[in-house]
Amino acid sequence: MANRYGTGGRSAATAATADNVAAELWNPHGTKSIYVREVWIFSTTAGLSNWGFARSTAKGTSTLTVTPDADNAYDRRAVPASGCTLELTFSAQPTLALPYLPRGNFAALVGAGGVFAFPQAIEVPAGTGLCVATPVAVILPASDISYVWDE
Repeated sequence: MANRYGTGGRSAATAATADNVAAELWNPHGTKSIYVREVWIFSTTAGLSNWGFARSTAKGTSTLTVTPDADNAYDRRAVPASGCTLELTFSAQPTLALPYLPRGNFAALVGAGGVFAFPQAIEVPAGTGLCVATPVAVILPASDISYVWDE
């Protein structure tokens, strides 16, 4: 049986530049894939949200990293074997592998958002990531972003 994990954090608003990343779940493992089951996105400030999910092939340089531990395991038994991290607020952007996976937008309201559950998990192979980014040249507002994955 796979172990399920969840983690989240608050992103800063992105620049008004296409393909600017708000959050990246990065898998640094040398051989192990992780499987993203859900992504949660909720705006914490008012502003139109244009977002999309994109794969990354090189980790960005973030100024805020969340490192999951055993407390992030749904059964609280083990740290994630992959050593994955949630990266937020970038000083150097991740390298995106486009085109985008699902994308959409939310109304310009505080709290606008949704939970995206994938019937078939999105595999994130070793040495890659899965990002929430703005596919168009508008600001993606500061948001609470969470990932749920299996290992």
